[in-house]
Amino acid sequence: MAVQARTIEQITEDFSISIETLARFLNTSTRTVMRWKKEGIEPSPQHRERLEKIAYIDRRLRQVLKPDAIDRWLHAYNDSLGGKRPIDLLTKGQYDKLLSAIAQLEEGVFV
Repeated sequence: MAVQARTIEQITEDFSISIETLARFLNTSTRTVMRWKKEGIEPSPQHRERLEKIAYIDRRLRQVLKPDAIDRWLHAYNDSLGGKRPIDLLTKGQYDKLLSAIAQLEEGVFV
C-alpha cells in the first residue's frame, strides 16, 4: 500500500469520516482522493501539503487521546475554539487553531 493510501486510511479511520468528507477537507473531489488511494497517483503540492497537515493533526491527537475519544473530540462543540467543532475547522483549513487546542489538551487544559 502506498504512503498516500496508508495516510488516507489512517485519517478516515481515526476521524471516523468518509472519503467524501476527507475530500472536502482537502478541497478536492472524492474521485481525486480515490485515485490517490487506489492508483497511487501523487496529489498536487497544494493537496499534499493539506493532507500532510491533517495527518500531523491526526498524529498529535493520537498522542494525547485514546482512539475512541478522537472522534468525540472532533465532533464536539468546543469553547476554546469559539464554540466551533474541530471537524468544522478542518473543513475550513484552520489547522493552527486545531493545533493550539491540541497543545492545550497536552498541557491538561480542558478543551
